[in-house]
Amino acid sequence: MIAWKFLAPGAIGPFSRVTWPTPTEGVPGLWLEAQVHPCASGVHACEASDLPFWLHAELWEVELEGPVVRTGRKVVAPRGRLVRRIDAWDRGAMHDFCGDCKTRVEEYAVQSDEAAAYVADLADDVEDCHAAAAGDDASRAAEAASGSVLRNAERIAQSRFLVARLGLDGGD
Repeated sequence: MIAWKFLAPGAIGPFSRVTWPTPTEGVPGLWLEAQVHPCASGVHACEASDLPFWLHAELWEVELEGPVVRTGRKVVAPRGRLVRRIDAWDRGAMHDFCGDCKTRVEEYAVQSDEAAAYVADLADDVEDCHAAAAGDDASRAAEAASGSVLRNAERIAQSRFLVARLGLDGGD
């Protein structure tokens, strides 16, 4: 299964601190293996619909092998390897993502004063290029404007933006 993995700079797992073997000359990296215990061990990745929940410095296409378990907003498998870095996920893409979120938050702000409180936060997120914070602020503003249905719709909009902006196969 092809999935996606956000990593810290240097292909380092942001939670596990594991350094992933990176591809060289078009050959995928070496396999990482672990017993599957979601949230504890296994090779974790995400599908396109879950990208906004895992934003980090580097985005990689990852190949998962073995039984893949979907749990929450992630997929977990016993084996995985990096296939290629998504170079389109750069500072420009992060800034565009923040701006896209800010545009929707300004629309939510018209619906409620509570949502309007997020406009200033989003301005800071855009200026500082904090994509993960922008996505979270936008989803909270959506919920403040109209509840959990709009919050879910906001995360879907974020996912669609990322898939389109980065030229990814949506897959789901």
